[in-house]
Amino acid sequence: MPFLFFLFVAVIAVVVQTTFLRALPPVWGSPDLVFILVVFVAYRFSWLPGLLLVFCTAWMLEVTASLWLGIYSIQCLVVFVFLKTITHNIPIRESIYQLPLGILAFVLSRLFSFFVSFVVGQGAVDWNWWPLLRDTLWFTVMAWGLFMLFDVLLSLAERFSWRRRPEVKGFGGRRHS
Repeated sequence: MPFLFFLFVAVIAVVVQTTFLRALPPVWGSPDLVFILVVFVAYRFSWLPGLLLVFCTAWMLEVTASLWLGIYSIQCLVVFVFLKTITHNIPIRESIYQLPLGILAFVLSRLFSFFVSFVVGQGAVDWNWWPLLRDTLWFTVMAWGLFMLFDVLLSLAERFSWRRRPEVKGFGGRRHS
């Protein structure tokens, strides 16, 4: 149930990113809701459902935004595997490393995007640090709020999951699962 619910959340994130956030003036940059969702999924979902959710979400964005097909999906899958591997059995409280690791992953993925653009021959002339800094600030501000929202949505999805075993009242009024 949480997987299907977050697939719906992913569809909403893709729609908001490709419609409303694209309408922002170019000077403001482009917030990446899908990337924030990818980072959240890496922290909260297990391997197989997380990989599937990240791939579906990134692929939806690539198809709707006419990106280079496959590059963004691979980038998101690499970020998922990176974050999942780094945070496995980490002895630090989750709230301490979530946002900084997400920011690091965001910056590294943007640098990789600039590198791919340079290799392909697009966008190599207009490289500067301002778009990276601006988009990183967007990521930081939005990720902080969206992580809290996604946590609430995930707990609600788990709470109302139809995979829960129904409670059955046994003999004597005691409840058994």
